[in-house]
Amino acid sequence: MSTDTHDQINIDPETLLDALVSPGSHTFFGIRHHSPACARAVIQAAEELRPAAVAVEMPADMADMLPWLWHTETIAPVAVAVSDKDAGPRGMGFYPFADFSPELAIIRWAGRNNIPIHCIDLPVGARAEIDEDGDSSDDVVDVSELVGQEAWDTKVESRSIGASWQQVQKAALAVGLGARLAQPTIDTYTQAREAHMRACLDDLPENTLIVVGSFHCQGLVTGEKVKPKNINPVVTSIVRYSFEQLDYRSGYASGIRDPQWQQGIWECSTVADVDALTKAMITDVARTCRTDGEPAGTGEVAEACRFAGDLCRIRHLPASGRREVIEALTSVFAHGNVTGRGRGIARAMQKVLVGERHGDLPADAPIPALEAHTRAEMERLGLSAKERQRAVNRRIEPFKGGKDFERHLLLMRLNVLDVDYVRDKTNGTNRGLEARSYTVECAFTATTAAGLAAVAYAGVTLEQAVSTILGAKLGALSAGDDEVNPQVVLEVIGAASQTGAGEVLERALQVMETDVLHRLGFGDAVTATELLTGIAGDREPAARLLTDKQRDLANAMAEKLGAVIVREIRGIAGSTEVEHARQLGQAAGLISSYLVSITAALQRVRESGSPLMQGAAYAVLDAVQDSPSDPQQTAEFIGSWIDQSSTPETRHNLQQRMVGYLCASRGVWCDSPIMDSIIDRVAALPDDHFVQSLPPLRGAFDTVPAAERERFLDYLAEKIGRISTALTVDPALLAANATADVEARRRLEALGLADVSFTPAMRWRLILGAEPEKLQGKAKRMASALDELYGDPGSDQTGEADGRVRGAGSGPSQLGVRNWADEIQALFGDDHIQEIFGQAAEKGRPDVITSLNADDVRPSVELLTTVLNLKGALPESRLRQLRPLVAKIVEELSRVLAQQLAPVLAGIAQAKPTRRRTARIDLPATIRRNMKNVVSHEGRAQIVPVTPIFRAPERHVSPWHIIVLVDVSGSMEPSTVYAAITAAILAGVDTFKVSFITFDTSVIDLSDSVEDPLELLLEIKVGGGTNIAQGVRFAATKVTNPSKTVVVLISDFEEWGSVNNLTTAIRNLADSGVKLIGCAALDDEGKAAYNVGIAESVAAAGMRVASVSPMQLARWVGEVLQ
Repeated sequence: MSTDTHDQINIDPETLLDALVSPGSHTFFGIRHHSPACARAVIQAAEELRPAAVAVEMPADMADMLPWLWHTETIAPVAVAVSDKDAGPRGMGFYPFADFSPELAIIRWAGRNNIPIHCIDLPVGARAEIDEDGDSSDDVVDVSELVGQEAWDTKVESRSIGASWQQVQKAALAVGLGARLAQPTIDTYTQAREAHMRACLDDLPENTLIVVGSFHCQGLVTGEKVKPKNINPVVTSIVRYSFEQLDYRSGYASGIRDPQWQQGIWECSTVADVDALTKAMITDVARTCRTDGEPAGTGEVAEACRFAGDLCRIRHLPASGRREVIEALTSVFAHGNVTGRGRGIARAMQKVLVGERHGDLPADAPIPALEAHTRAEMERLGLSAKERQRAVNRRIEPFKGGKDFERHLLLMRLNVLDVDYVRDKTNGTNRGLEARSYTVECAFTATTAAGLAAVAYAGVTLEQAVSTILGAKLGALSAGDDEVNPQVVLEVIGAASQTGAGEVLERALQVMETDVLHRLGFGDAVTATELLTGIAGDREPAARLLTDKQRDLANAMAEKLGAVIVREIRGIAGSTEVEHARQLGQAAGLISSYLVSITAALQRVRESGSPLMQGAAYAVLDAVQDSPSDPQQTAEFIGSWIDQSSTPETRHNLQQRMVGYLCASRGVWCDSPIMDSIIDRVAALPDDHFVQSLPPLRGAFDTVPAAERERFLDYLAEKIGRISTALTVDPALLAANATADVEARRRLEALGLADVSFTPAMRWRLILGAEPEKLQGKAKRMASALDELYGDPGSDQTGEADGRVRGAGSGPSQLGVRNWADEIQALFGDDHIQEIFGQAAEKGRPDVITSLNADDVRPSVELLTTVLNLKGALPESRLRQLRPLVAKIVEELSRVLAQQLAPVLAGIAQAKPTRRRTARIDLPATIRRNMKNVVSHEGRAQIVPVTPIFRAPERHVSPWHIIVLVDVSGSMEPSTVYAAITAAILAGVDTFKVSFITFDTSVIDLSDSVEDPLELLLEIKVGGGTNIAQGVRFAATKVTNPSKTVVVLISDFEEWGSVNNLTTAIRNLADSGVKLIGCAALDDEGKAAYNVGIAESVAAAGMRVASVSPMQLARWVGEVLQ
C-alpha cells in the first residue's frame, strides 16, 4: 500500500484492510511476536517480493546487535537486552527471539542476503523523555494482550498450514485491525512509538518490507510524525535464552504459550507434517505421564489423536492446532477434570509442550553487558573483580552510607540473583540482636562469571536484573493455575527490601493483601512483619532507596499483619517447636498497636498452652510494656518450676518451660531480675533434687547462644560472688580456714545435715556447660556425661562468646553407648537414661536407642516417635532389633488408651433409646424428656424423672464408615501415633468400618492394616509437604453411603496447595451428607500448633474443627453418630 494514499482511506474495516494489503511503495506485514505462521509467511513474502530493505519493529538503538542475531552460530532462543542505565528498571527493553519469531526470521533472511535492515521502533534511550512528558509506565497497555492469543490462534495459526503468504498476511492484519478498532484510546507511550515509526517510514527506500505488530499497521498510515529530541546512550547485550523462560508461565515479559509446540509447528509445511507432530506430542505426553506415575497408554494416545482430528474437522480447519491438542488431552487423558488427575496431566503437558530447548551464542560474542557492568562496579568499590585476583576482606557498614552502602547493595543484589561471590560472611550480634555491620570475604571466580551470564538476560545492571527476576517470580504466580504461594511472596518482599527494588515491592505487597493474608500462618506473619517494620523503621539499609509511598505501603501492610499475628497466636498455643517460642518473642515488639489484643492472647497461652509456649508467654508478658503481670510473682512462679522435677513428666515440663522462657526473652534474660528466683532456687536445692533437675536445666540453657550464657555468668558473679586471684592472703590464715572447713564438714555429716556437696558456682557451671576445667570429681563426671549430649566446642556464629561456654550441638562422641549409659545410671539414676538417650537419638545418635531394653523402658509417645524416625537412619538389621521395643511401647500405649476410651465408646452406634428398663440409663435423653416435670426443692429447681429413657442394644444396624484421614507431614508426628492407635481401637467396634488414609503431597491407603497399630505405624512414612485437598478428594472416593459416613481429618492445616480447592472439596462432602470432623491435633492434652486462618476457612466450609485428645475425639464421634 502506498503511504501517499492514506488520506483517501474510509473508516470502513473492510476498506481499511484492503488498503493495507494493496500493493504500494511499501508492503506492510502485520505480525504477532512468536507467531510460527508469520515466521514462515514473511520469508515466503520476502523471497517473492525481493525488497530493497526490511524494516522491523525493534528499537532503533538495537541495530548493533543485528549481526549477532543472523550469525550462523547463533542458536535460538536468544534475547537482546537494551538499557538506559540512568533510568533504572524503567529504562530497559527486553526482546526474546525464537526460530518461530517473525522478526528473527526476517532479520536472518535479510542479513544473509545483504538486504539493509532498519529498526524503526522508538529508541529505548528516548523513554525518559516520554516519561517526562507525563506518561507513567503504569498506564502503558501491553499491545500483545490486545491482540489476544485465542483470536490469533483461531484466525491465523490454525488456518496457516497450506495457505499462501498473502492469506496469512491478510488474516494477521485483520486480527490486528479488529483489536485496534475495538480499543477506544491508545496510551501515550504507544502513540509516541507509532509517531516515531511513521517518521522513520519517510527515510525508507521504495519497496521496503515493513514487519511490525499487526496492531500498529493502521496506526502507521496516518498521524503526526515525531522523532525524539534527546536520546540517552544505552547499553545492549545479547544473551542465551530458553523455552522455559520464553513460556508465559515463567513470568517473564514477551512470553508465548507452549514454545515447543510453536517450534514444531514452525517446522511443518504440510497437513501431514502437523498430523505427525500432533501424534508425537500426544505420545510424549503419555510417556511423561507414565514416568510421573499417571496411567496413560496407547489407547488414550489413539483416542486423543482421533479427538483432535474430529475437532479440527468440526471447526473446518486444515490441521489440528494447539487448542485442539490441548482439548483432546484434557478430555481423554484427564477426563475433563482440572483437579486431581487433571493436575498430573497438566504437569505432563507443560513439560512436553514447553520443552527444554536452550539457545547458544557464537564463541566470539560480546561479554554480556551485565557482567561487564558488574565487574566495573566491583573494581570501583574496591572488591574482587577478576578471576585470578586475590580474595578481598572487607568490613561493611551499610548504614554509614557512601561506598560502604554501595558495597552492601551490590552484595545483596548478587545474593538475590544467586551469583556465587561471597566466600565467608560474619555477622556480629549485640545482646542477641544482629549488628549493623558485618565482615565479608569475596572473590571473583569462574563460577561468578557463569552466574552473571546465567542472569544476563534480565538486564544490563544488577538493579535491572533484580527487578526483572523478582518481577518474573510474581508474574509466574499470576500465570499459574494454583493459588499464590505465600513463601514466594515473602521471598520477593524480603529480596526487594534488601535490594531497594521499590516497584517490585509495591506489586508484592498488593499480592500479599489480595491473595496471601487470609492463609498466612504465625511464623510467616512474624517474618513478614519484621521485614516490613524494618523498612518503615529504617532498619533495612536499602530502605533509603524506596519512595515515601512505598514506605507507607510497607507500614500499612505491617499493621494488617499485626491482626494476623494476634489471630494465629491461638494456633501455636500448643506448639512444641522452639522456633515458635522465638517468634513469639519477636512478635510482641513488632505490633505495638495491638498491645491489648496480644496481651489477652498471651495470657490465654500462659494459662492453657503447651509447657514450651507457657514459658514463652511468661517471657513476653514480662517484656510487654504496661503488662498486668507482676514481675515478683512471675519470678516466684518461674522459680517454682525447678521445684517440680521429681518425675519424667515434670522434668520434661521444666525443660520445655525454661526453653520457652529463655528463647522468647531474646537475650534479655541474662541480667533480668526475674532470674534471681531461679538463682536462689538452684542454690537452695538439696543435692539429690539438684541432680534430678540438672539434665533438663542443662538441656534448656543449651538452646540459647554461648554469648548469652557467658553474660549470665557475669551476672551470677555479682549475685553469688567469685574469688579474686588478685588478693594476697596470709598462708597461715588460709590453712586455718581450710582446717575449720574440714572440721565443720565432719560435724555436719555426723548430724546428717551435710546435704550440699555442690557449691552454687559449681551448679551453674554444670547447668550452663561453662568452665569445665574448674570442675572436679563427681561434678566433672556429670559435665562429661552431659557434654556427650549437649557439648560441642563448635564455632561461635555471633562472634561475641569468649570461650567460657561450650556451644550447643552434637559434637564427636567421647564415650561408648554402654559406658555412657553406665555413667548416666550412676550419676543421675535409671529413669534418666531413656530421657537422655531419646534426646540423643533426635540429635543424630540413633545407636543409643538400640541399647534400650524393651522390658525396662517407660512407654511414651515421645520415645515412640523418636524410634519410628530411625526407620530411615538405620540399616534393616538394626531396625529388626528395635521391633520388640516398638511393639512393647505400642502395646502399652494402646492398652492405656483403650481403657480411657472404653467408657466413651461403650454403646456408640450399638444402642438405641427406649422406655423399657435396662441396665443403662440415657441421662441426656431423660433430662430432655422430663423438662416439664420441674419442681422446687429447698429453693432449687429439680427435674423429676417421671419418664426415664434407657439405652437398649441394637442388633441389626447399617455400619458406620469412619474414614480417618491423617496428615503425615513432618510436623504431625505425635498426632500420627495417636491417630493410628485410636483408629485401631475404633476398628474394634463391631458396627464401625474404619478406613485409614495418610497423605502429605501423595496419598496412601493403609486401611488393610488399621486393626494392627504396630503394623500401621511401621508403614507410615512421616515427612514432606502437605496437600490436604488431595487427601480429602481421595477420601471422597471411599464414600458409598454419605449419611452413614464420618470423615475425621487430622492435620495442622498448613496447606501447601490451593485453599480454595480444599474448601471446595470439604463443602462438596458436607453437602452430600458426610459428617466432617477436623482435628488440629490429636494428643493426650488436646493442644496443637495449626494455621488458624485456614482452619477457620475449613470450618466455614462445613467441617467442625478443634484441637482434641483421643477421648475428646471419641466423644465427638459419639455425638455425631447419635
